[in-house]
Formats: sequence, C-alpha cells, structure tokens
Amino acid sequence: MDDQGRTSQLFGAGPLGDRVTPMRDSISAIQLEPKTIVADYLVKQVKIRRLVEHIVGSRLFDAWFRVSPAIKEMICLGKVEGLVEERTWWRKEPVWDLVIFDAPATGHGLGLLRLPEQAAKLLIGPMRTNALSVQGLLTNRKTTGLLIVTIPEDMPVNEAVHFHDEARAHTSVPLSGVVLNAAAPARFDAASAAALPAALADAPLGPLAGALFGDPAAVAEAGAAAGEVLARAAAWSQVRAETTARYRDELRTRIPDLPLVEVPFVFAEQFATTELEQVALLLERGLTAAGLLAPAQGGAA
Repeated sequence: MDDQGRTSQLFGAGPLGDRVTPMRDSISAIQLEPKTIVADYLVKQVKIRRLVEHIVGSRLFDAWFRVSPAIKEMICLGKVEGLVEERTWWRKEPVWDLVIFDAPATGHGLGLLRLPEQAAKLLIGPMRTNALSVQGLLTNRKTTGLLIVTIPEDMPVNEAVHFHDEARAHTSVPLSGVVLNAAAPARFDAASAAALPAALADAPLGPLAGALFGDPAAVAEAGAAAGEVLARAAAWSQVRAETTARYRDELRTRIPDLPLVEVPFVFAEQFATTELEQVALLLERGLTAAGLLAPAQGGAA
C-alpha cells in the first residue's frame, strides 16, 4: 500500500502498477490500487466488463469511493487474501509460496488490522462474508505472522512498543517478532573508544592521508587532518553503537514475548538492488536463527 515508486527503484524494474508484476526471478509485486481492485471484484460478480467500466467511471461511484475509506481498505485486504488463496488451475497448488503485505505505519496499520472484525459487524451480504474471510486469514496462526519493524531511535521504538501493546490487546492477529533495522555495529569497547583519539594523533598517517586526500604534496599537512577525521568517525560510530544497544535493551524489556531480529545498517552511498540483496541475506539469517523461518534447503541460510 502506498508504494510511491520505492519497490521499482529497489529492484531496478519498471513502474509498479495494479497488476502483479515480476520484479525478478521468483519475486513479484503489486501496488494495491483500490479502484482497480473494486473493478476486478465487480467483474467477477456482474460478469460484464463494459458495464463495470461504466459504473466505475461514473461521478456517483467516484463520489462514493472518496468518502468510503474503510471500504477501500477492506478491498485491499481482500486482494491480499485473494493472493494467499490463489491456486494453480491444474494442480490446485498455491500460486505464491509467500505473500508479504507491507502494511501502513503504526496508527493506520492498527486500524487496518481491526477493520475486518468491525466491518463484519456492520456489513451484510457478500461484503460481510468477505470481511469474515479476511478476518479468518489474519487470525490464522498457521498462515499469518505479524512482524513489527523499527529502527534504533526514540520515536520509532516507542511506536513499535505501542503497536505491539495495541495489537496484542485489541486484535487476534498473531505477533511473530520484532525487526530492529539499521542497527549500528559495535566496533570498539568503551576503553578502546576513549583511547582512540590519542592513538590516532601519534600514528603515522601520511600514506593514509595521501589516499584520503589524493595530494602527495599535502601529505604532511593532511596527516593531522586525517587523524581528526578518523577520530570523529570513530566517535560517531561509538555513539551510534551505544544508541543501538540502548534501544535493543529497551525493546527486549518492553516487548519480552517476541524474538528480536537485528538487521545491521548498510553503509552505501545509494541503497539499491545490491544493498537490498545484502539486507535480504542478513534478514534471512536472523529470522532463521530466531526460529521464524525454516532453514534453506541444503542447510545454507
């Protein structure tokens, strides 16, 4: 939902639309566009595409659609369920091995999880049947798991805890784990970090300065600058590592019932397909170690 072109950018693929589109081998994606999904649903019910196009293109339908946000969200959830339940024509096997629904952030996401149950109490006929079916999917522990994703900063961690508490108290959606994304690595212990500036000041940094600044004539002058730059980088790294450790401990304390999976921060000038593959591998290892993902065939994770 609300992709804004990010998926296509990450995979280096064409624009993501309202039809399932291959991104690469074994990975496809779709932008959940409610109006198109409504049209597809109506075609299945009415069986006359031209009539549906006339209805969906009318001013009355457009006005109703704009003032009915809950209906639009239920339609999107119904599409997710449709992807999960989709079967091959011949062997009746699932078309998709895994369906990942990238849900909205905290407030909107919580409302979305509660929506099917609330809709089932208000709607009648086929819409109520669909709401009950979606609710059954969301609450089925054999097929569904909710991963909460956050980063090591104050507001995101507080939102993650709030999401967990509200989802636990007010929904029946099974919670699987917490992912701490962009976790900074701990490169030094406290003693090493404190001693590093002095060590850099005494170190022969001429060759390093030449590599950093690219001017052999300025090596002597640049040596001190290189030491200062490295000391600042080390200090920043230490601060980020300590911040990550603090929020890691906070998450383990405030959400003790879920496994915590860390994905290290990827240092890259631009986050694209190569970096995405790196994160996927790190996430796979973390989820497997936490028991949330079956080991890859052959034992390699």
